[in-house]
Amino acid sequence: MTQRVPGRFFARMGVLATATAAAVTVLGAGVASAADKPLDFKGSFPLIGEQTVSTVVHVDVPESATIGQTVSVPFSLDADVGTAAADGLRLVGVTTLGGSIDASVTVQIGDQPVALPVSLPIPDTAIPDEGTLAFTAEGSVDFTVPEGVPAGEATTSVDPEAVTHVTTDASDPSLANFDVNLALDPADQDTVLGTTQIS
Repeated sequence: MTQRVPGRFFARMGVLATATAAAVTVLGAGVASAADKPLDFKGSFPLIGEQTVSTVVHVDVPESATIGQTVSVPFSLDADVGTAAADGLRLVGVTTLGGSIDASVTVQIGDQPVALPVSLPIPDTAIPDEGTLAFTAEGSVDFTVPEGVPAGEATTSVDPEAVTHVTTDASDPSLANFDVNLALDPADQDTVLGTTQIS
């Protein structure tokens, strides 16, 4: 999901980890297993080029669920876009940032992958006078265990790519709205958020 990242820039990371996030409420499901998953992404930002975005996804993945059952998963994502990105925003006079993250997670049930899109709002965030830019994004995802899947262990993982849609108060239209494509970097990070026993 991890879920400190500004607007769309970091959206995805968030997104990502985001999907099966923090405290979980399941209709009739069992206890949840908590996870705090750190994930680093890299994306190209206007003016400053490629930057690393560090995230931590906080997730409570349900330990059990039933076929046909709907699981509601709240989540939170801490994102840190770094000092260089914050300096770039300050340089062009940006004082606030917001937007959304489009990401996804995959639930692997037997040999059947089930993709879950995640849309995570980025709260309006003031750009600090100095230092790094960080924020926490929160949301929820509803997932119904599909009919026809086999019983057994299901593994939920963050997908390796995301898109952040960034909005700012910049006077330049090209900086007021822009997208940042994010990808896991390094690509071989452990993206597993947790496992659920399907019955």
